Amino acid sequence: MSPTAPHRPKAYESKYLPDQTGFVWDFSGGRLVVTGVCPECEGETRHALPDVMPGAVVKGPGRRHRDDEVPGEVYMRCKCRQAHAGDAQETGGCGAKWTAVRPAGGGS
Repeated sequence: MSPTAPHRPKAYESKYLPDQTGFVWDFSGGRLVVTGVCPECEGETRHALPDVMPGAVVKGPGRRHRDDEVPGEVYMRCKCRQAHAGDAQETGGCGAKWTAVRPAGGGS
C-alpha cells in the first residue's frame, strides 16, 4: 500500500457499515492478509490473519479446492493509522467496522 493514499480526516465514530468488497486477499506470505481502503475515511488499511494459513482448514464433503481454505468473509475495522479527532482511546483508525467479502475466484 502506498503511504500517499488519499485520506478523509473525519472525526472518530464507532459505527458498523454494510458488507464491503474491493479488498485484496493475499496468501503469498503463508498467511492471509486483507488490504484495501476504508470505506468510511478512505485511509489504507491492512489486516493480517495469522491463524488463517493454507491447509489449516479441514475440508468437508464436496470441498476439493485450495480456494475452499480461504474464508469468504473477514471482519475488519479501520486501521488506517491516521489521526481522527475524538479517538479518546487512541485505537487508531476512524472507528468504522465492516465485513469484507471475498470476490469469487479472488485472492492469490
